[in-house]
Amino acid sequence: MKNNIIYTSLLLFISIVLSNQAFSQQNDSLLKDNKIEVIKDFMPVLSEAIKIPVNPNPEKPSFERPVFTYAVSDQQYTVKPTIYTIKPLSLGTMLLPKLKGNYTKVGYGNYNMPLVEIGFNTVRNKKYQAGIFIHHLSANGNDNYTNFSNSDANAYFKNFFAKGVFTIDAGFQRNMVNLYATPTDIIKPLAEPSIVYHAYEANMNYLSLSKDSNNLTYKIDFNYYHFNNSNSYNENDAAIKVKLAKHSSNIPFELLAGLRINNNSIFKANLPNSNYQRIYFDLNPQIFLTGTNYYIKGGFNSTISSDSAGAKFHFFPKAEAAYNIVPKKLSIYAGLTGNLNANTYRNIAAVNPFATDISLKNTIYKVEVYGGLKGELGAKTSFSLSTSSASVQNLVCFTKDSSKADQWLVYDEGNSKITTLAAGIQHQYNEKFRLGLSTTVIGYELKNLKNAFSLPQFETKLNSTYNIADKFLIKLDLIYWGERYGRIDAHRADGTFASESFKMLPFLDLNFGIDYRYSKTVSAFINFNNLANNRYQRFYGYTVYGTNILGGFTFTF
Repeated sequence: MKNNIIYTSLLLFISIVLSNQAFSQQNDSLLKDNKIEVIKDFMPVLSEAIKIPVNPNPEKPSFERPVFTYAVSDQQYTVKPTIYTIKPLSLGTMLLPKLKGNYTKVGYGNYNMPLVEIGFNTVRNKKYQAGIFIHHLSANGNDNYTNFSNSDANAYFKNFFAKGVFTIDAGFQRNMVNLYATPTDIIKPLAEPSIVYHAYEANMNYLSLSKDSNNLTYKIDFNYYHFNNSNSYNENDAAIKVKLAKHSSNIPFELLAGLRINNNSIFKANLPNSNYQRIYFDLNPQIFLTGTNYYIKGGFNSTISSDSAGAKFHFFPKAEAAYNIVPKKLSIYAGLTGNLNANTYRNIAAVNPFATDISLKNTIYKVEVYGGLKGELGAKTSFSLSTSSASVQNLVCFTKDSSKADQWLVYDEGNSKITTLAAGIQHQYNEKFRLGLSTTVIGYELKNLKNAFSLPQFETKLNSTYNIADKFLIKLDLIYWGERYGRIDAHRADGTFASESFKMLPFLDLNFGIDYRYSKTVSAFINFNNLANNRYQRFYGYTVYGTNILGGFTFTF
C-alpha cells in the first residue's frame, strides 16, 4: 500500500513538471512562430575542387564462344547402286550454229572476162581442218594485145594434237601475159607474143604448243617450189627454217635459223644452157624487254651467202624501242635493221611479169633507220606517221628494151639511199563504216643510175566500205601514183649502147563495187573498175584496161 502511494506521487510530480515546460515555450517572447530571422550580407564561397587522381576505366565486354558438341551415332548404310543408260540430252543449235564451209563465186565482165572461184572447207572439228580453193580470171583485151589469164589451185590440211599443230599445203599457179600492149610497140613482132608462168609448191610446218610460257616452243618449216616460164627459165627453191622461243628470267628470247638452196637454169635459143646455184644460211636471234609503258627489242640478222663467186658473210644489227606517251592514245617508236633479200625469178615476175631479161643479184639493205608516231584521235579513229632512211645495194629497177617487146631488170649497184615519209589514218564506226587513207613520199639518191626507173615517188591509197542494214555493202578504192621515170634501152648493131630517159605521166585508178546479200547463202555483186577510163601504164609500153564492169553471184553451202 505504501508502495502504491509512493508510485502515485512520483507520477503526479512528473506530469506537473512536463506541463510547465510546454507552457513556458509557447510564451517565449524571443521566438516568433518558431521562426528565426537572420539579417546579414550573403557572400558565397566555393570550396576548391578536388581532382580525383584516378582515370576512368570503362568495363570491357567479354565474349565467350559457345561450345557445341554433337553426337553422331556410328552407323553405316550400304546401298546397292542401280546402273542404267539414259537418252542423251540435245543441246540444240543455238550453242553451236551450223557452219557453211563451201562457196562458189561466178561472174562475167566486158573484155570477155570470166571469173570463177570455188572453195571447199571442213567445218568445226577438234582434230583436223582441210580445204581446197580454185580461182580463175582471164580477159581478152583490145586486138588481143592485152590478153591475160590467172589461174591457181591450192589445198591444205591441218592436224591438231595436244602439244602441237601440223600443217601441209600444196598449190599450182598458171599466169599468162602478153609481151606488148599495142602493135606500135613492136619492131619485130613475135610469133608467140605471150609468156606463160607455172609454179608448183609444197609447204609443211609443225608448231609446238605449251601452256607454260617458260617452256621452249618451236616451229619447223619446210618449203619447196618449182617455177618456170615458157621462154627460158627454170627455178627450184628449197628451204628449211626453225624458230625457237623461250622465256628466261621473264625475258622473251627468239632464235630464227634457216637454210635455203636456190637453183636456176636458163635455156635460150642460140645460147648454151647455164646453171646457177645459190645457198643461204640465216641466223637471227633477238630478245624483248617489256615494261608498263615501253618495250625494247634487240638482236641481229646474219646471213652467209654462197654462189659460184664464193661465200660472203653479212651482219646487220637490229633494235627497236617504243614508249607510250599517253597510254593507249599516243606512242613513239624508233629502230634500225638490215637484211639480205635474195632476188629470184619468181618474186621478180610477181612484181613485173613483162621483165624477161633478168640477171639475179642479192638486194642488200645494209642499214635502215626508222621511227614514227602512232595513236588514236578518238575511240574510232587511229593514225600513224613514220619516216625511214635506208642504204641499199643493188636496188631493182625496170627499163624498156627498144628492139624487143620485153623489159629489162637493171640494178643500181652502188649504195643507194632511199628516204620515205608516210602518213595514214583509219576510221571505223562499228561494222557499218570503215575508211582508210595513206600517203607515201619516196626520195631516191642513186649511185650509178640516173633515176629509179619504174619505181613510184608519190603514192596515195584510199579504201572504204559502207554496210547498209547488212544487205548492201558498198566499196570504194582509189590509187594515185605521181610522176616517175622510165627509160628505153637500145643495143646497137655496132655494139654500142644507148638509152633515153623520160617522165611517165601520173595516173588515178578509181574502183567502185556493190555487194547485195539476198540471204545467208546467196549474194550478188557488181564491180566498176577504172571508172576514170585512164589507160595508164604501170610499166612503160604496157597499158591497162579502160573501164571494166564485172558482176556475178556468190553461193555458200
